[in-house]
Formats: sequence, C-alpha cells, structure tokens
Amino acid sequence: MMGVKTSGAGLFPPATWSGSRSPEAFGGDEADYPGPRPAGSFLIQDGRVYGLDPCREGWRRRDIGEPIDLTGRQLVLAYGSNLDPRKLVRRLPHEALMALRCAIYDYAAVWCDARRRSGDVVATLARMPGRVEVHGLLALTPKQLHCVDRWEGNPDYYQRRPFTARVLVEDGTLADGVTAYFGTPECRPPLRRDGRIFPLAEHPYRTIDAMVPQICKGAEWSE
Repeated sequence: MMGVKTSGAGLFPPATWSGSRSPEAFGGDEADYPGPRPAGSFLIQDGRVYGLDPCREGWRRRDIGEPIDLTGRQLVLAYGSNLDPRKLVRRLPHEALMALRCAIYDYAAVWCDARRRSGDVVATLARMPGRVEVHGLLALTPKQLHCVDRWEGNPDYYQRRPFTARVLVEDGTLADGVTAYFGTPECRPPLRRDGRIFPLAEHPYRTIDAMVPQICKGAEWSE
C-alpha cells in the first residue's frame, strides 16, 4: 500500500489539535458542499474524531500514541465531501475509519456540471499537468468500500478505478494501489465554460452554484 519515502516539505503543515472531537467540532455549514474537514490525518471511531500522526512504525493516534493498523484496507482517494467527518460518521457508523492526508500530482478536483439529489453541485477529478493538490486517502475495509461504492453510484454515476498518478502521503511514502471515483461523462461531467474547467480550490461554491442548471443528473444518487 505504501512505497518509498520521499519529501513532502511544505505540503503538510503540522496538525496540532488533539483529543476526542465530535464530527461537528470542525465547523462549516451542513448545507455547504463539500463541507469541513479536520486538519491533517484523522481516525473516526465510535462516532468520535481523533488526530493521526505518522511515526516510525506507521501511524499512531496523536493523543495517546496508540498504533494504527491499516492491514487489509483499500486506499481510496477522497477529494470532496467524503472527507467531511459528519458524513463519514453518518454513513459508516460501525467500523473504525482512517483518513490519511496526501498530495496528488497532475490532477485537480473540479466542479461538475451536475447536482446530487439534495441539489448541491458535486465534484470530479480532471487531469491537470503540473498541478499539486492536498486531499485525503480513506483506508477502507471491504464492507466500508461496498458502502461507498453504493453512495457514489459506482459504476453509473462515478466509476471507481485505479488512480495511477503520483500520490504522496503525509508520512513521506508514495502510495500504490490507490483507487478513486471518477465522474462519468453522462452523469458527472466536469463543468466547462469556453473550454475552462473549475477547480474547487479556486472557485467558491456560491459562484459555481449560479452557473449550473438546477436540473439534477442522476438524482437518485448522492455524492
């Protein structure tokens, strides 16, 4: 799952929060896509959120130093609302879940020309050579992965497939075996205007909301 060590200098500012937090503790309006996310890597267990830090042996809980085992988990790139702890607790309540801060290269999270059932404009991935963005890797059990496949509408609305670009994890390793959800051209195409696409990092939701028709594509699914 993890490869050779490399440098991520400047990409991952230290996360200093600690202790047990509620999913609501990280701010943000429930209605605002993609919602808030904790700074750094984190663990969700029994409805609570804990910080994670890399260590020599792998990963540990920031508050008590307890090691974290990722054996048997699939790494899935999370770049939109799938890093919102409120959503993760609500939809995956029964097993511990880890989210590892990472940087992806030559891709961007961009706005879709589509809305989910609730009316929010959603996101997809688009190739953008030379770009670096910080997102997260969800480390999922097979049961959790099945749940995420369902809410992403895999393979009709989003297709989960290998993510072959470079992924640098906060611990300095290059991840391999990563998969990601790519929006399908029929239901989750990138928003384009005059040949431009619109990265989430550069265009606030309120601007995009005014550009995308209110008609939902694939309204039975929710991203």
